Amino acid sequence: MLKNRNIPFGYCVVNGKYTLNVPEAEVVKKIFADYIGGKSLKTIAAEMHIPYNSGKALWNKNMVCRVLENRRYIGENNYPRMISDEEFNLAEQIKSERNTYRKPAPQAEPQAIEITATKYEPTEEIRRITEQINRMLETENADKNTVEELVLKCAQLKYSAIKELR
Repeated sequence: MLKNRNIPFGYCVVNGKYTLNVPEAEVVKKIFADYIGGKSLKTIAAEMHIPYNSGKALWNKNMVCRVLENRRYIGENNYPRMISDEEFNLAEQIKSERNTYRKPAPQAEPQAIEITATKYEPTEEIRRITEQINRMLETENADKNTVEELVLKCAQLKYSAIKELR
């Protein structure tokens, strides 16, 4: 037979079967409702007035988090269902969205940014292709693939025509 401290919060064993511990089950339902309603783990823990374990009166955010992650509350492993799948999945989704801690990127030493002036002078070929593109775009039945090829070729030529000023 299982000992009470090994049984998840909200359950007890009666005649060898898991059953709801009604006062604790209400707390579990409230935890899910409060979390889905926008309260933080820390706020929920601070509002708990029923002990998590006998002899321990205080809750912490990790205890609340363990309740929210425990799939037995949706009826797994022969435990009576306390909450719906929708509530559990919503709490899980909110938790993953709130878990936004990312390790800060290492700070590099500030370095001077060198700005290089450039000059662009279109070549005769760039002018010719640009005019060809414009003529094609003015027609009603221009071939899209041909226009795209010309635009890409013109962009390449323009990029290579950029000269660095010293």
